[in-house]
Amino acid sequence: MSKDAGVSRSTPSNTDSATRAEVGKRGAVSDVQSKAEALVQALIRSFDEQVHRALEVRLDGSPTSMAFVDHYLSLARDEDREPIVSLVAAGAGAYFGELVRHQLGGTWVGDGKDPRRLRLLLDSQFIYFSPVDQAYEAIAGDTLAPDDPRIAPGPTFDTAFGLHPTPDDDDDDTETNQEIDDARWLRERLAEIPPIPADHFHSLTCRLETLQLMLELLAAKHAGEGRSPRHFGLADYVEVLAAG
Repeated sequence: MSKDAGVSRSTPSNTDSATRAEVGKRGAVSDVQSKAEALVQALIRSFDEQVHRALEVRLDGSPTSMAFVDHYLSLARDEDREPIVSLVAAGAGAYFGELVRHQLGGTWVGDGKDPRRLRLLLDSQFIYFSPVDQAYEAIAGDTLAPDDPRIAPGPTFDTAFGLHPTPDDDDDDTETNQEIDDARWLRERLAEIPPIPADHFHSLTCRLETLQLMLELLAAKHAGEGRSPRHFGLADYVEVLAAG
């Protein structure tokens, strides 16, 4: 008996079709990422010029530079014209997200046209978010309603850090049942932190600090549960993002 007996072989035509489909899929994913990254870089260049003209400083991509960003955003706090607020939010969100990507690891996705459709997907934990939507609240220094007239039309306004969905209590999968709900657990831990002023809470500096804390808490939790570190890619997020 040959060593590959019992293994189904694809015909050359089937193999070629499967290969083309896989290449097409990877090409589509790469296209989504490259378009998003190109939009991010364009927004950052424009935003850096805005900040430079207003504050005479250059943003260097460091965590400390977020203090300049937040100060600049506070200057637009009384602005109520949507196009201007959206322009500032788009640039600040892109800068903030790219800083997170460099510091913590992540992947950009979006349609390459609408800044509000940009999402950053983290690598080390299943966490995703809209940096641009978060920038809107950093400008306002407060929580915004989804129908706030300062927000550009587009997808549902969402400033939360998204986590993996809660496991189904009725799921018979043993591994799933053993997995503690990270989202619920994390909310409980963050709720233990003393309250902070609203304007700082919504600042991008505070968002960065919160994100770093979330990663530290989840890493410690998973280590205590004996769960090995893993890398999350776009394929891990597709189902959740599609449902959203």
